[in-house]
Amino acid sequence: MKRVFYFLIIVFFASCSKKEGGNLVCTMKYNLSIEKNVNVTKAYSSSDRYTQFGDYITSITPSKFLIKFLCLKLCSTWKNQNNNLEIIDNNKLDWTSTDRIADFNNNSTVNVDIDGKIAKDVEMIYMVSVPMFYYQEFELPQQYYSFNIDSGINNLIYLNCGGPNIDYPTANAGIGGVKEGLIVKCSNNALTAPIFDTTWINNKGFQGHFPEIPQTTVFGNTDSTFIFSSTGTSKDDPLGAGGDIIRSNKFNSITLHAIAEGETKTISGIMTFNSTNLIQIYAGKDNIPYTSDDIFVYAPRFWERLSVSLTSN
Repeated sequence: MKRVFYFLIIVFFASCSKKEGGNLVCTMKYNLSIEKNVNVTKAYSSSDRYTQFGDYITSITPSKFLIKFLCLKLCSTWKNQNNNLEIIDNNKLDWTSTDRIADFNNNSTVNVDIDGKIAKDVEMIYMVSVPMFYYQEFELPQQYYSFNIDSGINNLIYLNCGGPNIDYPTANAGIGGVKEGLIVKCSNNALTAPIFDTTWINNKGFQGHFPEIPQTTVFGNTDSTFIFSSTGTSKDDPLGAGGDIIRSNKFNSITLHAIAEGETKTISGIMTFNSTNLIQIYAGKDNIPYTSDDIFVYAPRFWERLSVSLTSN
């Protein structure tokens, strides 16, 4: 099953040498890719499973998945910050705006105008994505119905650390979550805690500390996907963000040709996320399934499920 969210945004590229030039229209589609008839109990290679959380129990495909972006931009080089094409501009767009949301489940259109021009040919070799958070809704196995997040279900207690704020169009990165019977609505906090939060891993104390996935994903200009630890600007860190950065080869560079004054051209993009069996469940410290110490976590290398493709007319 594949559903497409149409994201229409008018963007203008400012040349570092000229102010003349025409306008560029970017049409971005958000696709949700779900594989049918997947046997979640089948044997997988060790790289598809964690080994530190007890025996694997099962996997869950969310019924809803979206990303709220802090910014989304194209870059032609890591050395010249002027050669950036802002698709979602953090400095000009209100934090609570729904224009920041990539809803991979719904067919919607968002229009955003950004000032600028494109006056000469330029190859965009990067797409830089900085998410505010991921949000999902999913149904737990029946065995968890009687558990609540105040006293059990291990890392899902993180939902309470953030409070029951699930108003994702207006929420910031500190979004919490809720469990309503078997339905969980939450951001990525609880589901990435076992991977990225050393406080959780070492102490299981929670202490109100929120885990963070690497804040920046840099697509393009690489032939593999990996996590890069940056101490400064490099070809793997074109914005000089520093820290851990997800590098992805799931993007094609695109050459934007000069546009004459008064004319408008279009580029089309597709961003796809594969949500099949995104959430994995493990038996936890006691290694007994369906008990309060079970672990809920994003599948290994979940960032590889996101890809971007661009074409120009």
